[in-house]
Amino acid sequence: SDEQGLEYLRFLSGGFAEEEKMRMYVKEAAATIEAFAQLGVPFRMIEGLPDHYFPGAPGSLGLGRTLEVIPLPKKALPDSAPALLESPYMPGGVSWSDAIKWGGLGNRYSWAPENLEHAASVYAAGQGLVAWLLLKCIEKGVTLLTQSPATRLLLENGRIAGVEVREGDRAQQIKGDCGIFLGTGGYECNPEFVRAYQSFPNSAPHHPPTQTGDGLVLAGELGAFIRNIPTSLSSMVGYWIPRPGGEPEFHSAGIQELAYPHSIVVNSEGKRFGNEAFFQEFVVKLREFDVVKKHRYANIPFFLLFDSQFRERYPFANIPPERPLPAWIKRAESLADLAQQLAIDAQQLQQTVAQFNDNASAGLDPEFGRGQSLWIRKVGDTKHPINPNLGPLSKAPFYGVELTPTESSSAGLYTDIHGRVMHLRGHAIANLYAGGTVRVRTEYGAGYQAGLTLLGGMTFGRIAVEHALLGDKKTG
Repeated sequence: SDEQGLEYLRFLSGGFAEEEKMRMYVKEAAATIEAFAQLGVPFRMIEGLPDHYFPGAPGSLGLGRTLEVIPLPKKALPDSAPALLESPYMPGGVSWSDAIKWGGLGNRYSWAPENLEHAASVYAAGQGLVAWLLLKCIEKGVTLLTQSPATRLLLENGRIAGVEVREGDRAQQIKGDCGIFLGTGGYECNPEFVRAYQSFPNSAPHHPPTQTGDGLVLAGELGAFIRNIPTSLSSMVGYWIPRPGGEPEFHSAGIQELAYPHSIVVNSEGKRFGNEAFFQEFVVKLREFDVVKKHRYANIPFFLLFDSQFRERYPFANIPPERPLPAWIKRAESLADLAQQLAIDAQQLQQTVAQFNDNASAGLDPEFGRGQSLWIRKVGDTKHPINPNLGPLSKAPFYGVELTPTESSSAGLYTDIHGRVMHLRGHAIANLYAGGTVRVRTEYGAGYQAGLTLLGGMTFGRIAVEHALLGDKKTG
């Protein structure tokens, strides 16, 4: 029901959301899905997935609310269509329904070859949604300019009249009779914006390189209100993969390696500090500040450690199981030697692992509850004999890498319930709208829920377009 959905959103928000926008989200979300379905974008419920990440929260549903698109055959898009980026979370063409049915992400290298062959021929998950929307744009004759960055908004008679874009060395002005909608994404690849708005000044980007905050710059020049949510849970952790002769690649490990058995994460003191498999709870622990001793974040630096049992079953750095790992991944025949290589307190690490192993061998983690949540078990190794997320570190050699936090934008343009960008002085900037991650998500505040960003962009984007076309006379 709407009331259950609202109750769940209130829980997720952590007190940082606005009641009016939460109610608008709940009220309009189903209508938005229906509107896109009528355009020909097909959705289905993800079977076997409870409300993640909080199946026990007020308003949660045991069967869950998470939808995904039915995969789109790649041949449905014309050869002239812009190329789509791969997701950092899922193998190409694999839906969440597939991953659950095939035994979880931890079992990806044992998935049936015929299933992977079919997956290679389709777009699925978030990429699948983008593919469907792109197909509908092409069918409706929408002009797509993928190499024309916007440089400034055009202001005429106190209203936004259009946008100036750059095509090569030439500037072109594009006018908008009803308004201009900014859907430029976040700023995760803009180091200055990251330092200004995020918790971790050296946060690594796991987003497309085009996420540089263009919308904040364009609207900020005109006095737009940029608002930040100081406690945002849309964060993960990962590690850098060196590339000989090229830029290092960041690999997000939040729902991959950290959720698999036979691994733990410790700080430089050799202590665990959270439930590794639940990245939201884990990242919050990274924000703990040691005022007296370090006068730094208490749990940074931090390290992912795993043993040979892990390597026999799971990929690491996209390297299949049992294949040799490169030299940048530290390796040792004992935990003490590994600790020395990574500058970790060796004595404490051995105590930590011994205690962890005693409990993990029984499928338990009494200290942090790892492996107990149903949704976390789904993304681990559901075929593991002990626990989808737990297993002891007991077989040499042992391996380790330093981890880095990676955040999604917590700040954005502040909009009203119609999607209009608000000025610092409290009025709407006429004819300027925003949606997606360029706007601050005050409809769910601090919380993060897979799918909320996509559905929020679709819902408030639809509301904004309706208002631009019809003013306050809303239509279905």
